[in-house]
Amino acid sequence: MKTITLTSLSIAAAALLTLSGCSAKGGAGMTGYDSNVKYGDAKAVETLTADFGSTDLQSTAETMTQSLLESRYISKTHQTPKVRLRTINNLTYEHIDTKAITDKIRIKLLKSGLVRFLADKANLEEVNDERTLTTTATTKTKLSAMTDADYIITGNVRSIKKASKNVQDVYYNISMELVDPQSGEVVWADEKEIRKVTSKSSVGW
Repeated sequence: MKTITLTSLSIAAAALLTLSGCSAKGGAGMTGYDSNVKYGDAKAVETLTADFGSTDLQSTAETMTQSLLESRYISKTHQTPKVRLRTINNLTYEHIDTKAITDKIRIKLLKSGLVRFLADKANLEEVNDERTLTTTATTKTKLSAMTDADYIITGNVRSIKKASKNVQDVYYNISMELVDPQSGEVVWADEKEIRKVTSKSSVGW
């Protein structure tokens, strides 16, 4: 009986050690194993709040890019136009990372191969500094090629927020324009409209 008892205890002790090792945080090859964080679908529809979210950003970039690529000033040109994308102005009541919108639009347009992009105003000084380090002389012709855009893209984000006792309604309007900097002519314009309605029973505010 004593031998059987010692053997049983040994097996139980080994099992406990094994379980302890498996449950330890960051086990072998399993960083943060006991975390509640999970990967989700980056393109899934996000409806946690009525605020401007990831789905709104993605749909706005998709709509504006497609509309711009279909315009004759981009799709029917003999030479690929050089474009500078300005910052989209946030005229809403909430914080919206408008640079995330312009970055996504820029990436989509570049992938199309129908547009060439010049450095935006914020990065132009850094580009000039880099040129100074890599060359001893800069001709006016080269400088002009770097700074002269065929078109400039500008935009605004606006919102209207209304709320009653039980319902909250938020309307977003994202408008963009393609401008000829030489003539000042607006050659393309489009907008994306988004409306979100939430009830206090499900969200609360």
